[in-house]
Amino acid sequence: MNIKHVCHIFIIILGMWALAPNASAQQKYAHVNSNEIKFITIDGKQSEVLVRSWQSKKQFGSVTIVGPSDTNADANGLASYLRTHINQRGWASISLTPAKGLYRPNYATKPEDISQAGNEQITVNTNKSTPKYTSEQLLELRNFQQASLSEAINQLGSTISLFPGANILVAIDDSAGMVTNLLYDKKIPIPDVFVVVNPYREFEYLIDPQSQRKSIAEQLVTMSLPILDIQSRDAHPISITEASTRLNYNQVKPARYYRQYQMSLDFTNQSGWEEALNQIEGFSRTVIGR
Repeated sequence: MNIKHVCHIFIIILGMWALAPNASAQQKYAHVNSNEIKFITIDGKQSEVLVRSWQSKKQFGSVTIVGPSDTNADANGLASYLRTHINQRGWASISLTPAKGLYRPNYATKPEDISQAGNEQITVNTNKSTPKYTSEQLLELRNFQQASLSEAINQLGSTISLFPGANILVAIDDSAGMVTNLLYDKKIPIPDVFVVVNPYREFEYLIDPQSQRKSIAEQLVTMSLPILDIQSRDAHPISITEASTRLNYNQVKPARYYRQYQMSLDFTNQSGWEEALNQIEGFSRTVIGR
């Protein structure tokens, strides 16, 4: 085999390696138009972002959507519905791949450097109770999530600029708790409208008190931006329990800067998703005066 032939094979292999992430994404998002699939790099690895342009004569801006952790950029339920239905109402949609779940991170360091509790990677089965971990372990994992999400959101500037107008940031479930903290710490750009849907932080109380974040309610009240707080009856119990506290802390603000909406439906079907979409659109258009 001559050198020219070897080089040719090497070039082919490099090309296949470069295309591998794209092929994987196309399989995962086979139901999504290929021109909607974009990529950013998080911790040295490619992560999908789904970008769907406005499909209306009205062009108000864009909506960035962060679904629950451990889902993908087109997570079933509310996240996917918003991504594919808000476009007809004059908003482009930009959907991030959410952070890995608390107990299933894509470790930046070796698992044994984080967990000394056993020989296996930290996991939680749905049919078992949550085991106890040290404050240091939970803090390390929490910081990993926050760093990944911050890195992702901070790469969206050029994409958002493609759709002039207002930028809405929608965060759902535990991702809403993370995004709230990133805004509070000024780690990500401030949107024109911030929407939290069933926000919660499940294991904060297990972290050493000195390292615990302020509550979601306390962080939201310090923000001088319009906030829509959507709460459904089928949310995580912590979110339901803390809803009244969020309202009590933030009702001192003018209606334009904080509104809590208690869903009449839940998120088990499309009717609930449409109800949430109507509230997001209505609040956002009131804020931007359109």
